[in-house]
Amino acid sequence: MINQMTNMQQRLFSGFIAAILTLMLIFFSQAPAFKVISTLLIALIIAVAIWEFYQIAYAKNFYPAAKLGITTSVLYTISVGLSTQYPIFHLLPDIVLLASLIAFFLYYFIKGQEPFLNLATTIFSFVYLAIPLSCLVSITYYFSQSGAQDGRWWIAYLLITTKITDTGAFLIGKRFGKQKLAPFISPQKTWEGALGGLIFALVTSILITLTASLVGGAFSLTFVQSIWLGAGIGILGQCGDLSESLLKRDGGIKDSNQLPGLGGMLDMVDSLVFTTPLVYIFLKAYT
Repeated sequence: MINQMTNMQQRLFSGFIAAILTLMLIFFSQAPAFKVISTLLIALIIAVAIWEFYQIAYAKNFYPAAKLGITTSVLYTISVGLSTQYPIFHLLPDIVLLASLIAFFLYYFIKGQEPFLNLATTIFSFVYLAIPLSCLVSITYYFSQSGAQDGRWWIAYLLITTKITDTGAFLIGKRFGKQKLAPFISPQKTWEGALGGLIFALVTSILITLTASLVGGAFSLTFVQSIWLGAGIGILGQCGDLSESLLKRDGGIKDSNQLPGLGGMLDMVDSLVFTTPLVYIFLKAYT
C-alpha cells in the first residue's frame, strides 16, 4: 500500500504516524516506569542516526569505529538520563564523554587504519549527533515533577516548532521558490522557502506560547522570548537540514536510509541537531 502512494502521500502518512508516536512518547515520558523507556528510545534514535552517518562515511572510503561509536553514543545518552534523575550521577555524562574519547584513540592504537581520517570521523559522529541530540533527554527531564514548568511542554515546543519550520520551508519553496539558497548543496532549497520556514517557526512559537498561557500550561515563555527563540529555531533548524545535505552530497547519497516517505533517521533528526542544544541552553540561561 505504501509503495503505491505518491511521494507527498508517503510524506504525509509517515509524518502522521511519526507525530502520533512522538506525542505518545512525550505524554507518557514522566511516568516512572516510562522514563527508562523514553531514554532508551532516544538512545536508539541516536544510534540509528549515527549508523546512517557511518554509511555516508563508508561511501567516502572512511572506516570509523562503528560499533564503538554506536555503543558509546548509547552509553552517553543513558548517562545523561541518569544524571537528570539522580544527583549522584551528575558527573556521569562527563565521565562517559572522556572515556569515549580515550576508547576511540585506544581503538586506533590497535587498529591503526588511517587513524587521522577514521578517528576524526568517529569523534565527529559523536559530537555531531550524540551530544546535541542527547539534550532531548535533558530537556524532557529538566524540571522536577513538582516544579512550575513541565519538560513535556518544552520538548513538544521544540519538536513542533522545528518540524513546522521544515514543513513551511518545503511548502513555500515548492510553491514560490525561485532563488536558489545553496545550489551546490541542495538544489531544491530556495531563499523563498527559507523565509517561509522562518515565518512558520515564528508563528508556531508565538501560537504555542499563547496557547500555554490560555490553557494554563506548565510552560513559561514571554512574547518577546517566543519571537527570538522561534527565530533561532527557524534559522538553526534549516542550518541543520543543510548541514546533513552537505554531508550526503559529499558522499553521493540522496537519502540516509529508505524509510518510506521519510528517507532515514538522520533525515528526520537533522533539523534538531542545532535546535535542541539551543533550547537546552535557553533553559539553562533563563529558567
